[in-house]
Amino acid sequence: MSKASEGKAGGTGAPALELEGVQAWYGESHILHGVDLSVSHGEVVTLLGRNGAGRTTALRAIMGLTGRRQGSIRVDGAETIQLSTHQVAHRGIGYCPEERGIFAALSCEENLLLPPLVGARAQAMSLEEIYAMFPNLYERRHSQGTRLSGGEQQMLAVARILRTGARLLLLDE
Repeated sequence: MSKASEGKAGGTGAPALELEGVQAWYGESHILHGVDLSVSHGEVVTLLGRNGAGRTTALRAIMGLTGRRQGSIRVDGAETIQLSTHQVAHRGIGYCPEERGIFAALSCEENLLLPPLVGARAQAMSLEEIYAMFPNLYERRHSQGTRLSGGEQQMLAVARILRTGARLLLLDE
């Protein structure tokens, strides 16, 4: 791989994620007011701010989970602001909300087997790779979601995203 294309999807040079002038609303409440952000491939970015500053809303806007959005949201250079949530996910974005969304009646392993692939199959992690990364999940693979500790539930939520093959992870608290 040449130095110029290192870390770039398809060598396009486009950021993994780019927001320009993003605004978002919940009903009549205008929450985001012109957010600009650029995330390169392989980069880790943290949004910091007090409660109510719009961190979660920014992530939800990227995924198309807010009522109304304006501005530009691009994934690998492709505009996504008009796409539905499932179409955004199929662009290779995995979202882990603060509440985790663990299926309580399913075992840890059943939770891991549930999500569909959204990225390239080669990028999706196998159960063996997940268990190597999160040994606690292997030990608890037959336990129901409700029987996992808070930390184990968080591990499970992140592991589920890694199983999908998502290239960009949005992790909320």
